[in-house]
Amino acid sequence: MPRNSRPYLRLAAALALGPLLSGLVLARGFGALGDWRTLIFPYLWLYLFIEGRVRRQALSDGQVFLLGGAFSFIYDGLLTKRMQDSFSISGLDWVAVLGGPLEWGMAVVVWLHCLQALLPREDEPVALPGQGVVLAGVPVLMGVVYLWKSVFGHFRVEHFLGPMWLIDDVVLVGAAVWLWRRYRRSLREQTYQNPVGVWVFVGLGLWFLGSGLLAEASLGVPAPKVLAYTMETFWLVALGIFLWVTWRDRHTYSDEPVRRSRVVLAAAGFRVVGTLVLLKLFGATNDLRMAFWSGLLCDWPSKVLFYYAFLTSRLEV
Repeated sequence: MPRNSRPYLRLAAALALGPLLSGLVLARGFGALGDWRTLIFPYLWLYLFIEGRVRRQALSDGQVFLLGGAFSFIYDGLLTKRMQDSFSISGLDWVAVLGGPLEWGMAVVVWLHCLQALLPREDEPVALPGQGVVLAGVPVLMGVVYLWKSVFGHFRVEHFLGPMWLIDDVVLVGAAVWLWRRYRRSLREQTYQNPVGVWVFVGLGLWFLGSGLLAEASLGVPAPKVLAYTMETFWLVALGIFLWVTWRDRHTYSDEPVRRSRVVLAAAGFRVVGTLVLLKLFGATNDLRMAFWSGLLCDWPSKVLFYYAFLTSRLEV
């Protein structure tokens, strides 16, 4: 193929894969692939932002994971308010606050590994025309939209949280800044390694997901509570073994970075195939069964595979 066509093919593949891997297509159907507003932000902007960073310095999966986590607090926290959809006193949905960075961090790393497998980046990546305008203009536009909705009360959370929503926004911005600063520090490190806090957050995220699936499965069949408690115990033991093994093996991997991890690609395959199967069975609906089956067929296997590779390998994006 002509040399100058590869950046555009990568961009087209990124805009098709992003909504599939992030779960947007599962929530909204294939129409999400044609929603230009969503494709511009977050997917087009996020892709161009990370590609611009990679052109200046090669990034590891841990560094990209930090970027995805910081972005989650801005997108899911400030703009869509998914992290403030709770009836708790603070208004913050703490499961979403803890899970959002894990979800976005994983999705972005898997996204870039898939692109490397399909269309490897050129040795000397080039900037796309208008890239600077998108990178500078879209955040300004999003800031204007946020201020407009905030001033005129367009966010639903403002009506049932009162002034607490603004405090929550400040907290979420602080979390995004903290992750961003951690990312900036990692650029000065000889080799970035995931701190112990990453194992803690991964454990919490997998525990929330597995416990939720077990709870829904227990509600779906008439069974004594002792069975649910037994399954939960086995899940905690299995998760503990998983985290212990990944912690034990964290220094045993090769120093040679892996740019196209088969395990990460398998995680992507579970997400894409599971999405297609569920859309075929249920369509893009609010069917209560969707949450259970999407967790079982998409989230759980893809997260276990990804986090195993993420915690025990040196991946490069």
